[in-house]
Amino acid sequence: MAWLSDHADIASAFTLSVAALLTSWSGYQAALWDGDQAAAYSRAGALRTEASRREVQAGQLKGADVLMFTQWLGARGHGETALADFYEQRFRPEFRVAHRAWLATAPLTNPRAPATPFAMPDYRLAAHEEATAMEAKASATFDHGQYANKVSDDFVRASVILASALFFGGIGQAFRRPALHVAMLLVSVVQCVWGVIAMLQLPLN
Repeated sequence: MAWLSDHADIASAFTLSVAALLTSWSGYQAALWDGDQAAAYSRAGALRTEASRREVQAGQLKGADVLMFTQWLGARGHGETALADFYEQRFRPEFRVAHRAWLATAPLTNPRAPATPFAMPDYRLAAHEEATAMEAKASATFDHGQYANKVSDDFVRASVILASALFFGGIGQAFRRPALHVAMLLVSVVQCVWGVIAMLQLPLN
């Protein structure tokens, strides 16, 4: 029994050392992934704010295009060619491309022509496209934050498992009966192995 008790003490010390080291490492990884989560959420929020700003800008630009086109159409309808040219020269470059493409469809005589240049595929708003791209990037960044949060939680769970190995290994040393000592040691070893397996399945930061 003395031989068993001595070897149990050695095994217990080894298990406790490994469990303590891995608990610290798991906690460290959990903190790193938690930091990634916070950074990702912050970045996603900033991207969404900028996307909203660009979308508002796109709406303002489209409103300006509509106003200029309405003025041009009115001048053209009243035969005020000089005034119509004046408005046309002040079209935004993005709208000018769509306007010229629309005129090429002969809208006054072609019943199949789009009603306005805004229905043309040539009409583009760079600010709107940038807003859409930023929103997509914000969603991807937020998803990464959720992933980082899950990994952090999994590392915390592994830390709890390893902490239980420390608990059973430590309390086992308080028992004078070798059978109880060995039983607690076995539980500690199982918990330690379980914690190691859980950690091996997780990505490192």
